[in-house]
Amino acid sequence: TFYRIPRVLFWDYVSQDKELQDYVNSYYREKLSEAIFRQQIMMMNGKTGAICSFLYQLINLFGRKVEAGTLIDFQITNDDIAGFCGISTRNSVSRIICKLKEEGIIKIVNQKILILDVDFLKQYVQC
Repeated sequence: TFYRIPRVLFWDYVSQDKELQDYVNSYYREKLSEAIFRQQIMMMNGKTGAICSFLYQLINLFGRKVEAGTLIDFQITNDDIAGFCGISTRNSVSRIICKLKEEGIIKIVNQKILILDVDFLKQYVQC
């Protein structure tokens, strides 16, 4: 369940509750760690590595085994991928996705990504 409250009110609640402070701090630490990891992937492997790593991470979140491979059972746009990977334009994402399709790494099925070669994506996660 999500509640929408004014930002100032939220931070008033946080400042008055030690348990909530710990939770918020933990959340920000985790998100910072994820952002640093994404930047490491980008620096070490470029845009292709960032996208491959992101697709690999989606397997744990939305992956479903099917006969042909692993289906990311969630519609995600190139703009979304660009945002999560720190890439400025969706055109770069489109180009890389097309290349992955040509190489038989992924396939698009009903506007969802079917991963045909998980091991190819996994190599970008192992820094």
